[in-house]
Amino acid sequence: MYDVSNRQMYPQAYTPTNPGLFGGLQFIYVQDPMTELASCPSILIRQEPEFLEAFTGCETPNIYHVFGNSPLGYRYLFKCLEKSECCERMFCPSKIRSFDMDIIHCSSIDQLGLGYDVPFANMQKPFMCTMACCCRPEINITLNGNNQEIGKAIHIFTCCNPTFELYNARGKLKYLVSADCCQCILLCPGMIGKMYEGEFEIIDAVSNQVVGKIVKEPATMAEMVTDADSYTINFPPNADAYDKLMLMGLAIMIDYQFFETNANDENKKRRRRGGFGFAGMIGLGAAMGGGVGPVGPVGGGGLNIRMGGGRKKFNKKRRGH
Repeated sequence: MYDVSNRQMYPQAYTPTNPGLFGGLQFIYVQDPMTELASCPSILIRQEPEFLEAFTGCETPNIYHVFGNSPLGYRYLFKCLEKSECCERMFCPSKIRSFDMDIIHCSSIDQLGLGYDVPFANMQKPFMCTMACCCRPEINITLNGNNQEIGKAIHIFTCCNPTFELYNARGKLKYLVSADCCQCILLCPGMIGKMYEGEFEIIDAVSNQVVGKIVKEPATMAEMVTDADSYTINFPPNADAYDKLMLMGLAIMIDYQFFETNANDENKKRRRRGGFGFAGMIGLGAAMGGGVGPVGPVGGGGLNIRMGGGRKKFNKKRRGH
């Protein structure tokens, strides 16, 4: 349906008046995103930084912007808007929570604002309480014009390397997407990991050869202080527009599975890092109704700690002269 030969070399497009919104990236708008997508060897996905979320800790819906990389420069293809429940965003881990994401084609700068929300396609991720090989996370993408399903991606269970399966509309397995679990971005997904790039290889299901790559880019300054991320997808040479749209959705799914965190996730990370050291013991004692006495020699060189109203004395025995 979407023939590369139909692509206009100089389509009617607009230069953005405020390119700083996208980190200074210059781009133009296109009229037919699927024709443009069919001809693009790669795309760039940028998540919009949420500074209010970084300062308040209140999880807000994510917004992603998709740009096609062509010989004539970057072309704006889609704006992806998340629709989800507030409580689910705050308290459910991002890898299991559900959302609907409208994939919106904006053909002018006037449509880039939040008021324009006519979906070109839709991505759905159902809630999955995942446990080992049971209830694995998945996404489904449909074209909104005729509600045509174009495929789905499933995060399958593996012991080490994270792996995804990508199926077309007929249920045929087309690609496997896998990453080395020893990458720094996966081992340290916090501030340190953001400075490195992560690679997810796209493997053809028939030939079992690496034919493309999804790359999580090193974070910019705005992304270091927020939860935003950027991805580059180098498409397989034989991928059509529908395959590329599915790989675009899979890259967004990867963001939720590994790199999108809420306040609940951050608290768990801090507890794993801090453990129950001295500060944790003090907090436990205070929670049980106790407190902490003066630090220093008490009754023969001990440290007085009251836990739950009781008193224990830890004496340092000194060897006699």
